[in-house]
Amino acid sequence: MKSRITRHISKRMFLAGALLATCLIGGTANAQAGFQGKFTLPYEVRWGKAVLSPGDYIISMEAPASPSDAVVRDAKSHRIVAQLAFPIKEDAGLGESALLIGGQGRQRVVYSFRAAELGTTFVSDPSLAHRRAGREEARQAQAIPVLQAKN
Repeated sequence: MKSRITRHISKRMFLAGALLATCLIGGTANAQAGFQGKFTLPYEVRWGKAVLSPGDYIISMEAPASPSDAVVRDAKSHRIVAQLAFPIKEDAGLGESALLIGGQGRQRVVYSFRAAELGTTFVSDPSLAHRRAGREEARQAQAIPVLQAKN
């Protein structure tokens, strides 16, 4: 009788453990980046509070349903070089995914990140982004392509 009860309890514990493992694996899969892209900067730019040197970078965004934060890593070392929060989201409009760069004085500044795959443009410098629209300065704006990377 005791061995039958022990076997029954062991079976239930095994099933509970399997269910817990399934939930944890599903949670880990959902925690992967909603968007991950690669880009190369040919020159130094300021993006938020960070200054990025010329080179290769990876940008990752969590929560594909409503991303608003991004992490930028050096592509070689995978060291985090910038953590960004975007105050404004707009429709992506036309074009491929890209960093939109303008000038403030002599400094180049990323003012928006267009994620075409998500259908959204994330504005990091609203004053610079809105000055660009319909003005002569828009000719000086540059787009650095962001290629979607495999998660």
